[in-house]
Amino acid sequence: MLACVQRLRPPLPDAFLALTLIAVAEAEVVSEHLRPYWASVPGFALSMGVLAWRRRAPLYVVAISFGASLLGAAAGVSQHKPFSPIFAIFVALYSLALYASPRRALLGLGYAAGCLYLQIALAMHHGESYGGTDFGFIAVVLLAPWLVGKAMRGRVAHMAVLERRAENAERAREQRAAEAAKQERARIARELHDVIAHSVSVMVVQASAAEEVLRQSPERALDPIRAVQDTGRQALAEMARLLGMLRRDGAELGLAPQPGLDDLSSLIEQTRAAGLPVELKVEGTPTPVAVGADLSAYRIVQEALTNTRKHGGARHATITVRYGTGALELEIVDDGTGPGNGDGGGHGLVGMRERVALFGGELLAAPRPDGGFRVHARLPLDESA
Repeated sequence: MLACVQRLRPPLPDAFLALTLIAVAEAEVVSEHLRPYWASVPGFALSMGVLAWRRRAPLYVVAISFGASLLGAAAGVSQHKPFSPIFAIFVALYSLALYASPRRALLGLGYAAGCLYLQIALAMHHGESYGGTDFGFIAVVLLAPWLVGKAMRGRVAHMAVLERRAENAERAREQRAAEAAKQERARIARELHDVIAHSVSVMVVQASAAEEVLRQSPERALDPIRAVQDTGRQALAEMARLLGMLRRDGAELGLAPQPGLDDLSSLIEQTRAAGLPVELKVEGTPTPVAVGADLSAYRIVQEALTNTRKHGGARHATITVRYGTGALELEIVDDGTGPGNGDGGGHGLVGMRERVALFGGELLAAPRPDGGFRVHARLPLDESA
């Protein structure tokens, strides 16, 4: 019941428009002495008031509005004096062509023309005179709003198609980005699982070594015990970063250590062998890096070089590893002419962002003003690492 009432309730702007036209029409009834009042007063109120539903039921609005005017003409209400009915004609026929189906719009136009010319015939029967100019004016009054509404309907339909296409493209882009992020998170989870498993295995080996040394030379057992502590702290730090950010993967994973910054030389040699000259620069004093950050830094450089080879069309690339206070900075610059990583939709850039976000860092990837592409990543580091 409530839904039915809501469907019948007219939009507020249309209700206000209808009330305004009723006031104008009734004022004209009084000023022009449009008798008989028993026909003109309710007839004008009905023909104007029904316009409140011009969006919801445009064909019915035309039928009722023009029908009420026709009944007034049959009762002897002057059709030549009042000017307000023209407003009702404009609004009704414009709305008909805009909101009704093409078939209903043509049907309503024909009905309106028949009612209007029949009103003229009734008015002439009651003594009013019309010339050829009046008939031409009436035809324009009928066709002009209808044609404008039809043109607006085509424009609105075209805009709706464009909006749907844009929404579908945006939805597809979001789905691709979400899928890429999901895959990259799973990959990071597997790699960090390897790191933590490797750390635990190292702790077990060092604890066993400490036990042997303790039996033979107790004073030398302190070093492996401290190594166990350091490795344990690093493993706990990596697990803390994982909690709440990455889902666990139940697949069987190996215990082999993953690559890090020390393996960049091998990565660079492989890239050079693939045909891309690469230069490595190290700035600052190298400091120990936690295994998770070490792995992420390696992967960021690897992804940047991969995208440079695939998309950048570069002839040369430079990698800068900068050790700063509390942060590790990576900069990969090339002289390519292609889109590189900058399209925003590639899995490589999504993966870099995921890795940097894991450590609360920052990533900038954009074309350079003088040509080429630049990737800059900043990874905050724990001082205890």
